Amino acid sequence: MSGENSKSSGEYGERLGLSFLEMIGWSSSLRSVSIKCSNGAHRTPTDKQKGSHGDDRVYIYNNPFYDDRTDIVHISIKNNLDGYAERDTELKSQFKAHLEQANDIIACAQYDQSLLELLSSFDGRRYKEHSGLLIWTSTDMKSVDRDILSVVKNVRLDETCTKNVYFVDGARIEFFKKITDHVKKTSSGHYDFLYPETGNLVNRLDERHGNVLPLEMVVADVIPMKVVLDGEETLFVYVNQSFDRDAYRRVLSLALGIAGAWTREVRIGFPDFNLAQHRNEAQSAELPFVARKKKFVPFCFVPSNLDSLDYD
Repeated sequence: MSGENSKSSGEYGERLGLSFLEMIGWSSSLRSVSIKCSNGAHRTPTDKQKGSHGDDRVYIYNNPFYDDRTDIVHISIKNNLDGYAERDTELKSQFKAHLEQANDIIACAQYDQSLLELLSSFDGRRYKEHSGLLIWTSTDMKSVDRDILSVVKNVRLDETCTKNVYFVDGARIEFFKKITDHVKKTSSGHYDFLYPETGNLVNRLDERHGNVLPLEMVVADVIPMKVVLDGEETLFVYVNQSFDRDAYRRVLSLALGIAGAWTREVRIGFPDFNLAQHRNEAQSAELPFVARKKKFVPFCFVPSNLDSLDYD
């Protein structure tokens, strides 16, 4: 790739990455942080000691799943101007290189004096957890929403890669775009992400909902939200999976554990729910939960001319 194309690819990737970060409430992330390299094993292509690492973005927040933890997420944004590699071997090789680079950044960031000074001014908690988020996009229409996780998920990494790096590809971004478009339109913007109980909390310092999605949930296939409809709080659960009776039943059970007594209505969204085809399966899945006296509404979060069909 020429220098000009490389620059363009990086700029487009930055825009796509920022758009995704806005969807999950991370728009206040710090941009272009330079991390001093403190590891002699980190080498340049000409085998010289690296001087610094370029951290595309850094996001700092107090993790609502832990009473005493502040997360520092080092965000690496990569983009393929002409699409993801077609050959699995090449795709895996590129993915491995991206993860190794992210690990190097995290390893040195923990000791970077400028970042430590920045953290000292943040109202953080006792423990600091450094981790990574790799956002890998494509600006080719044929692969812009391609699921590459299924190809690269079993890549074997070097033993030096010990840091947690979460991964977002075009398919994951597309999922979040669809659900955020749907919930914004449905609620006129009155919604929060919900943070399920995990058993790691003692003092419960944080609200169990907010406009920031914790890193652990960025890669989840079930996204719960507290949505205000006509002045009433309603639980919406968006599912990154095709509808079937068993999947719906499992998500209903999960949703009821989240909902408790605060909502009378639970809405479960699938990308392909079709009332005309799935009504009987949905009602069958709801039977074990009828004693809970809540209203269950499965729906499709992808717009279509079937939106006018109501589930009752």
